[in-house]
Amino acid sequence: MEGHVLKEKAKRALRGYWAQAIIVTVIVWLMTDAFTQQQTVETARSSFQLNFNLGDLLNLLLSGPLALGTVFFYMKIERREAPRIGIIFDGFKFFKKSFIYHLITTMLILLWTLLLIVPGIVAALRYSMGYYIMADNPEMSAMEALRESSDLMKGNKMAYFSLILSFVGWFIVSLITLGLGFLYLIPYFRMTSLNFYRSITEDYEDNFYVEQEIDY
Repeated sequence: MEGHVLKEKAKRALRGYWAQAIIVTVIVWLMTDAFTQQQTVETARSSFQLNFNLGDLLNLLLSGPLALGTVFFYMKIERREAPRIGIIFDGFKFFKKSFIYHLITTMLILLWTLLLIVPGIVAALRYSMGYYIMADNPEMSAMEALRESSDLMKGNKMAYFSLILSFVGWFIVSLITLGLGFLYLIPYFRMTSLNFYRSITEDYEDNFYVEQEIDY
């Protein structure tokens, strides 16, 4: 499925839900990145120094469950069900596996990035579908979701990377507006990413065309 189709579908799905999506974006930011100081990693031959503070610890503990809860929220929008904002905390019902998934993927991406930037990007793309997989398969463990995401993204990493690059303009606008643009960009990107996930699974085409028939 072409990227512009996924993005148009995302904008259409978000109609009537922008306020809730923006509130969710702000809540997640406040609980994770707002108090996280930039980490500095210094490599010197065989050692590296990692500055870690309380904000980083909260980010580490909360990011996984909130990422999963955010997927729950956007899947509600996808199904045309009125999403309650509090659903983002439902990810804490699966705290152990969502935390483990975030911890393992963060470590793998960091380790690959320490070697070279490109392998780090490839690793991030490889594990990018894990939370969607866990949301669709609550019984699945973190390691199973990691392997499933890796398998699902075989042959699809470049397509997803190209989709991400298509948001660069919006990212620049968000920086120019001192971050305000992210209130639009993040929901837009998250909904589009969910559409991409559906596009590489079996049921997407049927759902998309049924929705088109309803809309028109």
